[in-house]
Amino acid sequence: MVRTGGRRFWALAAPAVGLAVIATGVPTAVAVPTTTPPPSATPPTVTAPQVLTLRRLHNFATSTRWVVLHRGPRVLRTMLVVPRVSPGVEVPVMEFAHGWNSNPAVYASMLRAWASAGFLVIAPTSPGMARGRGLLSQGAASARQAADLPTVLSEVLKLKLPVVVNRARIALAGHSDGGSTVAMLAFNRGYRDRRIDAFLIFSGGRTAINAGAREWRGNTKPVFIADSYADQFGDFPSAGGFYVEARPPKVMVGIGRHETHLPPWTVATAFNQSLWNATVDFASWSFTGSGVALRAMRRDLHLRGFGVRLDT
Repeated sequence: MVRTGGRRFWALAAPAVGLAVIATGVPTAVAVPTTTPPPSATPPTVTAPQVLTLRRLHNFATSTRWVVLHRGPRVLRTMLVVPRVSPGVEVPVMEFAHGWNSNPAVYASMLRAWASAGFLVIAPTSPGMARGRGLLSQGAASARQAADLPTVLSEVLKLKLPVVVNRARIALAGHSDGGSTVAMLAFNRGYRDRRIDAFLIFSGGRTAINAGAREWRGNTKPVFIADSYADQFGDFPSAGGFYVEARPPKVMVGIGRHETHLPPWTVATAFNQSLWNATVDFASWSFTGSGVALRAMRRDLHLRGFGVRLDT
């Protein structure tokens, strides 16, 4: 029975089999054609991306290219070092800030070594900080570099690259005044880039912007701090100050064997490469919390000439 318009009427459901009357008058069953519903479509298989595990130095071949990027009128010539990995594998990022009166090419040995461990390495040249590009005072140059780094990261992530970038695993490192810049991004919330998962400060000095009482807000991600005991610019006490005030997880490495300000980060000796391997292990530990990476970092630094402080 169906109710419609306030009236009721009866409707007969169509039978599955109809009856037809032939000449004999005897009802004969006649099959009603039916259609078979199409099989349901199989949902596509979703494959989780393969995330690269960082390796020891010199594990992957690498290639180097330069790109020109911009932040307003600032021309940021940027060195990219790319690991040659299997197609579709996601690689982490190491962005690097060079020191005052320097440039990325000075650090090419370390940058290529990082890429050979599995990083996409991004190293911008910052005008005002870079050699031969109208040097500014170190404080002014560092403030501009601190603004350059997030812009360069964003622009590189837009490029069509030969690798897939893991945007959840990004580390930021810097040396000398570039290390001071990285400290600004690590400790001063006014400069913080929330995409960064680990900070590495090499021979960086403390300034009013990265360590002043008004500006200090503390790090929210792990920090690796290193300097030479014999740093001729007297920055080693700054490393100790950063370490004391930083929140864990944190690592501090004192570099002996009469190493000075620059060579540990530019010269590929066996001793220095143990230090570079330790930075890779630190980044891996920061990204994943892996006890394997933490133990590897400790082994790398268990050499005569390194003094290590660690708070996990």
